[in-house]
Amino acid sequence: MKKDNRIAEVISKSRQNLNMTQEELASRLGVTPQAVSKWECGTGMPDVSLLPGICSVLKISGNAFLGTEENFVENGNLKMEQEIRNLMIAEPLVLQFGMDLVPCFAEGVPTNYVHKCRKSLVATTGMLMPILRLRDQSLLEPLEYQILSYDKVLFQGKAEAVNQQVFHMLIDKTVEICYENYDTILNKQIVKAMVDNMKDLYPGVVEGLVPERISYLELLQYLRKKVRETHNIHNMIQILEELESSHLDSSAD
Repeated sequence: MKKDNRIAEVISKSRQNLNMTQEELASRLGVTPQAVSKWECGTGMPDVSLLPGICSVLKISGNAFLGTEENFVENGNLKMEQEIRNLMIAEPLVLQFGMDLVPCFAEGVPTNYVHKCRKSLVATTGMLMPILRLRDQSLLEPLEYQILSYDKVLFQGKAEAVNQQVFHMLIDKTVEICYENYDTILNKQIVKAMVDNMKDLYPGVVEGLVPERISYLELLQYLRKKVRETHNIHNMIQILEELESSHLDSSAD
C-alpha cells in the first residue's frame, strides 16, 4: 500500500484485528458501508469530526490513527501494538485473575456492574474510581485473583467456585480496596478529570484558580490529605474554596 494510504491501512487493519465487518463499523459510526469501503481503499477520507468515534470503536489512539507514535511491534498489528502500550505503564487499578475465572468476567462485564459501583462510590465519597483494567494471569492459580495498584498487590484472594456471583464479589472487593487505598491510587489524571467536570458544572469555582494559581500536583496533594483525614472529597466546591483561602492567607503574609 502506498505511503499516502497509511490511514486506509490503519482503519482496515484495526477493523480486521477486531474481527469487525465494514458494515458493523459503518453502523457504529453512523455512516454508510460504502464510506468505510472508500476509506479502506484510499479513495476517500473520513471527516475529521469522526476521528474520536473511529479511534474509540477501533480501540486505537489518535496518534496511532495519524501515524505520529512510535511502533513497538514488527508486523504492524495494531492490536498487538496496543497490548504493548498498555503494559508499558503501571496502572492505578488492576484486577487480575486465574484462568478458571475468565468465563465469569466474560459474562459479567457486559452487565455494567462496574459502572454502577463506580457511580455509587463517587456519589457517596467523591472518589472517582479510575479505569479498572481486567487481566487474566496464567501465573495465578485457576481460582486466584489479585487487586493491584501501580504494580503493588493490595489484596490477594481465592474464589470458592465459579458461578454468577463471583464477578459481583470480585468487583465489590475491588471497589472496597480502592476506597481504602484511594490516597495512593489518586493521581493527576484523575484530579484533572474532576477539575474538568467542575469547570462544566460550576465554572466560577475553578476558572482562574486551577491550574493557573493552584497546580494539579498541589491539588492532588491536598486531596490526598483530605482522603486520609476524612475518606470523603465529595464537597469539591468547599475543598477548592479552602485551598484558595489558604493561598490568599499565605500571599497576605
